[in-house]
Amino acid sequence: MKRILILSVLVFAFLIPVVAQEKEEKIKELEELEQQTEKTTPPDTVIAAPEDTLAVIMAEDEEVAVVVSEDAGDTSRVKIGEIVTIEDTGEETVIRIGKKAVKILEDDNDTGITREEEEDYEGVRYTGQTRRDFDGHLGGLELGFNGYSTGRWMQNETPLENYLDLNTAKSTNFNIVSPPVSLGFTRHFGLVTALGVNFNNYRFDGNVTLVVNDDGIIAPVSPADPIRFEKSKLATVYGFVPVMLELQIPVNHSGTINLGAGVIGAVKLGSHTKVVYYDDGKQKDKNHDDFNLNVLRYGVTARAGYEMIQVYGTFYLSPMFEDNRGPELYPFEIGLALTIND
Repeated sequence: MKRILILSVLVFAFLIPVVAQEKEEKIKELEELEQQTEKTTPPDTVIAAPEDTLAVIMAEDEEVAVVVSEDAGDTSRVKIGEIVTIEDTGEETVIRIGKKAVKILEDDNDTGITREEEEDYEGVRYTGQTRRDFDGHLGGLELGFNGYSTGRWMQNETPLENYLDLNTAKSTNFNIVSPPVSLGFTRHFGLVTALGVNFNNYRFDGNVTLVVNDDGIIAPVSPADPIRFEKSKLATVYGFVPVMLELQIPVNHSGTINLGAGVIGAVKLGSHTKVVYYDDGKQKDKNHDDFNLNVLRYGVTARAGYEMIQVYGTFYLSPMFEDNRGPELYPFEIGLALTIND
């Protein structure tokens, strides 16, 4: 209680000049009237008040009541007018001026001071953060591996055709994601979405590439002997929009473990195949086509991590190729994300 009273005195010293400064222009206007009427303004005074009102400050003809109270939880409060509140729980002291707040945390080893902004203080215990402060962990850079299966959820219900075998270590994906739009339901739980661009490279393990045959169906093609492909891949580019629910679990004063899951939709922006081989020198051939890839695709996505480092996984529930115009494959991605929106 002693500490909170000392803080109250310091706030008094701050408030009186502030109130006087705000009314400086009004005083100047009144000076001429005072000279004519020969009236003087009474000096600032402190008037005793009943019950739990410690004092009333008379600042430029306005009363500023100072009210001291203490609840059953040993929390002491001093309210100065309608704007300033000082609250002391023994473990922390919170000074609020309007929608601004300063929080002083004390322990045996250290003292921490943080500044916050709240939407409403009336009848609400100070939390140091509001729904507006929820910030999802989604925007940034993502790097991982991609592949496909013949069934949903990475289950190969039927064997893959040999020409579809992938070099897993070299089949990679890269995503660029915009800073997210977040909607907080509580301090640590909310909805988050963003816009992103997804680059997939499916690196074939065999000596084949993909083409659309005369029947309009995806088929494998191998080079004429003795040429052998040193590199063969199918590359796709999709724009995507994830919508996720995110839970943030605080583990210290500034860090949280983040868990998110939701749905994702994507639209195809481009695709091509690329082969590298040697025939009178190194040759590179690219073939830009749609390859009967589905223009739209949808799936589920999830991620988990600490602060700006996340592990993510995306599984598409729609087939990679159009029905009856290519093999039935379901793509997936797994990797590491670096969020840069914090």
